[in-house]
This record gives sequence, C-alpha cells and structure tokens, in this order.
Amino acid sequence: MPAPAMSQLDQTSAILGEYMLKGWTLTDLHCSDCRSTPLMREPAAIAQREGRERIQFCALCDGRPEGQTQSQTEASLPPAIHQSTPSSSTFTSTSLPSTAPRDSHLLSQQAQHRKQSDDTVSSISNLLLKGYALLGENCPNPTCRGIPLVGYPRRPDGSKDGRKMCVSCDGRWVAESAIESGGMKIVSSSDESGMSPRSKRRRELYGLVVEEKGKGKEKVVETKDFEKKAKESEEKLVGQTKSVEREVEDGDFEEDNVETPATKNTSQKRITTHTAPDTESPLGLALSHTTSSLSTTLHNLSASLERYAAHPPTGRGLRGEDDSGKWFVDLKLHTEAIKDVLGVIGQVEQARRLGY
Repeated sequence: MPAPAMSQLDQTSAILGEYMLKGWTLTDLHCSDCRSTPLMREPAAIAQREGRERIQFCALCDGRPEGQTQSQTEASLPPAIHQSTPSSSTFTSTSLPSTAPRDSHLLSQQAQHRKQSDDTVSSISNLLLKGYALLGENCPNPTCRGIPLVGYPRRPDGSKDGRKMCVSCDGRWVAESAIESGGMKIVSSSDESGMSPRSKRRRELYGLVVEEKGKGKEKVVETKDFEKKAKESEEKLVGQTKSVEREVEDGDFEEDNVETPATKNTSQKRITTHTAPDTESPLGLALSHTTSSLSTTLHNLSASLERYAAHPPTGRGLRGEDDSGKWFVDLKLHTEAIKDVLGVIGQVEQARRLGY
C-alpha cells in the first residue's frame, strides 16, 4: 500500500527542520514570492570551502536547494573540468566494486533511527511555524542524542518566556531567572516552614535545629557550635555514667547529705505511705535484676561513647563533610540513649528504696 502523500505544509516543515539540524540558519527574511515562508541560509564554511556564494532558498517555493548548489558549483568551475566531469564520473562508477548487502538488523535500526529523526524534524518545524524559537542548547537527556531545545513564543505582553521543551522526550525546563521575573519563588530544600512536627523533632535530636533571630528569621546552627555543645554534653554524661556505675556496684544509692526542706518532706511522706519491697521477694529480685541489666547497658553505652569520641572524623571535601555529619549524629544518639537509661535507673532505684 503506497504511503499517503504529504501536504504542502508538512513538506515545507520537514525541509525547514531537516536543514536547521544540518546547521543552516533560519533567517528573519521572507520569500518575495509566497511572502509567508522564512528563507534558509547556508553555513558560511560550506560556501567558502566550495568557493561560491552562500545559498538562500525558500522551502515552499524552491524545495530543497540541491539544484542551486549544483548549478553554482558548475558555474564556478573551468570549462575543461566540465568536459572531463562525465567521463570521470563514469570511470569512477564502473571501477568501484559492488557493495555487499548489509545486515537486515542494521538496516532496521537505521530505518528506525531515520524515522525518529524525521519525526523530530517535523515536530520542530511545526513549532517554528507557530512562533517557537530554536535554541542554541541541546536536550540534557542522554537518550535524545543532541536534539536542540525549542523555546516558547513570547507572552502577549511582549516579554520573553523562559520555558524550554524537547520534542523528542517531551521534557520541559524553566530557567531560574524566568521564575524570579515571573513573580514566583524558588523554595530551597532547607526551608523548614513545611516540615512536620516529627521532622522538626528529629532535626532537633540530631543537632540541626535553627535558632530564631528577630521576627520569624532563622539561623542554622553552625557545625562548630554543635561540636562544642556535643563535647560538653558528652563530658557531662560520661561523668554521670561513671558515678552511677560506682553507686550500683556498691549495691545501693546513697541519699545526699544536704537536702532541701521540700525534698525532706516529700521523702518522709513517701516513706510513711509506701513500704519498700523485700530484697528476697519476687518484686525485689525483679528490681535487682533490672538494675543489673540497666547497669550493664549503661556501661556499654559509656564505653562506646568514649571510643567513638576518641576518633573524630578527619576527612576533607565532600566525603569529609558527610563523615563529619554522620559522626555528630551518632554522638548525639549515644548521649540521648544514656540520658534515657539514667532516667530508668533512677526510677527503678526509687522503687527499690521507697516502694510504690
């Protein structure tokens, strides 16, 4: 079944797109005959190499410029060369060996690639006739293989539209300058206005909190400040851990020698209203076992914290920054875990001494 004939507009669009992909220039001059089709101009390098003037043609009235190229080339050659050209071409065509048939798979790939190129050329040509502009940059998608981007037409008010598109992968891009000029705002990934409470709490836990400065202004905590705070927290918790371990190994937690009146009254009320469990009772044994387990956990966390703090990150560059951030996060998690264990140990010891 023969292929359907292309319309005149489709043929013109295909020729324009084909020669623009070959490097020809789409000028702002229109054909003097049809008064609607822009003229195409040949690259200067090709004309200089062949020693002739640059060609301009109308895709609607002239079709492809092969005839103009051949006539200008023959006119620039001497008569002797004109006479020898037929015999030379005949000799060349008869002396060349016949080419072997190509592989069918390779031919099918070439046909598919040619069809994709024709579709791309036709799409670009149609968009150019609608007022779109061919840009001087290619599509960043690696599968497009150098397909030029097309810019959108100007807005009704005459301003430039910064949007770009690729007719092959149907991708869309917008320049940052066009976004700002259009009254829109680029939101950075570090903006916390849209964060959930859980995400904010996690950033506070990792030491990535922001400090409020003035009315609604925020400032991210610097790495040096966070490192200083982490060191202070580490030293404080390590000291508390060691003191708690010594008290647990002795078998009991001693009350402070100096007590405030409020603490005395609270202790007396609790002692008078609750009875401490017997150490040999099931509850007393369970509390003792819990204290021992928590003491072991606290000792392991303390040893891990000391070992981890003794080897700070020493990397530089992108890798060093990533290692430093992970190190601070792990250090913060150690300190938070030690705080939790200390709180539970205090509650267990209070139950052993005062009861419920």
